[in-house]
This record gives sequence, structure tokens and C-alpha cells, in this order.
Amino acid sequence: MDRAIAWIVLAVVTAVPAVLLAVTQVTSCADAAPGAGSSRCTSGPVLGLTGSWVAGAVAAAVVVVAVVQVVRATRSVPAAEG
Repeated sequence: MDRAIAWIVLAVVTAVPAVLLAVTQVTSCADAAPGAGSSRCTSGPVLGLTGSWVAGAVAAAVVVVAVVQVVRATRSVPAAEG
């Protein structure tokens, strides 16, 4: 059962930061000189669009492997006699 707990912890420790990094936005603004046009602001994910997809894909793969390993670990534990 310890293996199952370890896999669950790994899945959570991988998925939570990946989700937080994917949904956290960063904004940057460039102010124009007075009379020289307009200011420009951009916003997007902290890791960038590609980085967010990569982090999400890696986290999803780790979660899938963890679920498979938890199922294997719990099936291999013999039923309690009593």
C-alpha cells in the first residue's frame, strides 16, 4: 500500500504546480513616450503558450502512469483474512 500512496503523492506534486503555472497569467506593458503613440500591454501564461502545453502534457502523462501503478499496487495486495 505504501507504493500506492507514493504514486498518489507523485501525481499530486506533479499536477498541482503544472496547473498553477498554466493558469497563472503575467502582464507586461511598454509605455510610449508622450505624444509618440500609444502604450502596449501583453499578457499570457507564465511559461508561455508552448511551455504551458508541454507542462500540461508531462503532468497528464505522470498522472496516467501513477493511476496505472496505483491500480497495480492495490490489486497485488492480498485480501485481509478474517
